[in-house]
Amino acid sequence: MRRHNVSLSEPLSEMVRAQVKNGRFKDFSAAVQEAAWNYFFGPPSPFEEYGVTPEEVERAAQRDLAAIRKDRRAGKLKPWKSGA
Repeated sequence: MRRHNVSLSEPLSEMVRAQVKNGRFKDFSAAVQEAAWNYFFGPPSPFEEYGVTPEEVERAAQRDLAAIRKDRRAGKLKPWKSGA
């Protein structure tokens, strides 16, 4: 990893420092690195993070919904009642 000296405006510096202070980031460098990464490359895709494609997720969701509909028709599911 390379080291760079970067000057930030005071409002930006305070915003990053607040993110570190509330525990979202381990240190100032990690916060700035994630902000730069998300700005230039975009946030990481949750599909890539878990190693699946959007089509695989959609197929699994449709399969689960079909199973729920089947169980509902068979009377295996009880109606949900709000506790309120």
